[in-house]
Amino acid sequence: MKRPTLPHDKRPHRAAPGAITLLMAIGLVVLASLASFYSTRSVLVDQLASQNHAHAHQARLAAQAALAWAQADLVSHSPSPPDWATSAACPSGITGPQWQCIAMPPAPHPALPAMQLNVTAVRDLVTSPHVLTLYASASEPTHHSLARVRESLFIPAVAPAPSQAPQAALVLNGCVSEAAGSSLRACPLSSTGQACSGTAMAPAVQTLFVPDTDRNGSISSTETNNCLALSGTSLTGGGSQIGPDMAVSRNPCNRAAWRSALGDITDAQLKAWSSAQERQGLHALSNPPRTVYWIDSPADWTQSIGQPDHPALLVLSEQACTQRCPRIAAGVHIHGSVVVQAGCDDEKMRGWQAGWIEGQLVIEAGLPEWRSGDLWARPYGRDGYNLNWPAGIDARQVQRVNGSWSEGSP
Repeated sequence: MKRPTLPHDKRPHRAAPGAITLLMAIGLVVLASLASFYSTRSVLVDQLASQNHAHAHQARLAAQAALAWAQADLVSHSPSPPDWATSAACPSGITGPQWQCIAMPPAPHPALPAMQLNVTAVRDLVTSPHVLTLYASASEPTHHSLARVRESLFIPAVAPAPSQAPQAALVLNGCVSEAAGSSLRACPLSSTGQACSGTAMAPAVQTLFVPDTDRNGSISSTETNNCLALSGTSLTGGGSQIGPDMAVSRNPCNRAAWRSALGDITDAQLKAWSSAQERQGLHALSNPPRTVYWIDSPADWTQSIGQPDHPALLVLSEQACTQRCPRIAAGVHIHGSVVVQAGCDDEKMRGWQAGWIEGQLVIEAGLPEWRSGDLWARPYGRDGYNLNWPAGIDARQVQRVNGSWSEGSP
């Protein structure tokens, strides 16, 4: 009997072994391709990471080299400071008029000519003009590599003040007397902190020169009393007057008053410090206020300056005292120290007026016929120029501040 034939679409389906094998082969090829792709990608990523690490390391070394160059440049020019008149943008986060920033562009690194090197020197002109922080950076735009390092240095911008300086309200290099009808008060440091009252903790007046009238080489109490001729009315608060035990000469002028208060701080250092603060826009009412005033003008001083937390130093220079030392006008209030460079010439101070000084008055001469003034000794009187110099630091050289090195963003 003949078997009937079924329509084509009703025949039973059978999986072709060849098709299954083909699909499996394609799948294996895809998996192998993916594995190869991810392996190649991993190798590429590792290579890129290695290259980035190498570029970052190069940038770090270049920044350190720039920092070392700037330090060597400062040492080679020591004790002369860099050109502070050349200002630059301050690093991020450093704002305010007390911050002085200058550019110190280093030469390109010979092994890395594409590396951009920058060094900015920064110092605080109010609290630490003798500490310079160097911010060095190196960058290569092609590979987006950037590194920053910084370190602080002590620089010979201002010498240390003496630790054993006189604490008297008035320090002289000569004698003092009152004018007829004068209005004076010289108040010593007080145990209570209240001016002109309580127990005196230091003399009100100290002179470093008393004439040896009998020429025996020593200074008697009579010679001291004759030299320091202030009345008890002027010496309120129990203040005393003291002078040297041994005779000294002040011809030529020995600057004994200056050295007793300021030590080895030079005229040039104070004048540069004053000029830098003025260039930065610091003044009596700025925040923070200006703290150093070097005055060459012979005009009388009419501006109140200083604050208890930011005492000022006012120096009336030898140039200002060429004919007669400037006076401090009535009503002027000064927190800090006033130094008058009268050059051991008492006549330049005759009939002087002092305004109101809370701190200390230092005069490089005597003070004959003193007319008016209130002097209140204050413990912060010297803080305007008495900087922190750690033990073991040579203030005449550039030296690193231990523990100040760091890297990364400011």
